[in-house]
Amino acid sequence: MAQLRWLGHAAVELYLNGKHIIIDPMIKDNPLSPVKLSYFDNNLDLIIVTHDHYDHLGDTVELMKMNPKAYLYATYDLENYLATQFAISWDRIIPANVGGYVDFNGINLALTKAVHSSEHSDPTGTIISSEGVTIYHAGDTGLFEDMKLIGDLFKPDYVLLPIGGRFTMDPYQASIAVEMLKPKKYAIPIHYNTWDLIKVDPNVFSTEVTKRGYRALILQPGQSVEL
Repeated sequence: MAQLRWLGHAAVELYLNGKHIIIDPMIKDNPLSPVKLSYFDNNLDLIIVTHDHYDHLGDTVELMKMNPKAYLYATYDLENYLATQFAISWDRIIPANVGGYVDFNGINLALTKAVHSSEHSDPTGTIISSEGVTIYHAGDTGLFEDMKLIGDLFKPDYVLLPIGGRFTMDPYQASIAVEMLKPKKYAIPIHYNTWDLIKVDPNVFSTEVTKRGYRALILQPGQSVEL
């Protein structure tokens, strides 16, 4: 059964096509996380990282050690940095950059543009598609017009968008992104209320999304949705 669970901040857990996946796995330093790092002991198949800020790269290195069968998916430059600095084997890395789909055991993966910053690579969003479901996790990003292209090209069912403002889109800007992305099912807000600097009311996002003719789904940390 395909399932998505928000773990607070930008961390998202997926069960898709029989695989256990985590995106932007900040767990230990995530005050909203409903789980401890030990929850992921030897059960992950794939770790996706959108960029290398600490609140997104998070516990990737430790999780790769805890999960010897797990693969890493990120931009090539970030992968190269992690392989070089932390001895992550290239046998467990899926080389990629922004572009077309890459197949991972029946799951289609793609990286997309994001308007943000990072240290060892360009920031990205990511697309995950399998079992007739396509998910877009925008990573950290401001609003940009190419979101229309992402929507047209990948036709997402679910979009996960940062709404915390200051470092990313705010709720109003994220609602404009929803209009450009045209999700077939739900827009889900992430990357907010982790700390006071990104404290916002997600109901503002929900109201604005509804005004634009789409549906928002506000999850509580630890809450899941069947896809």
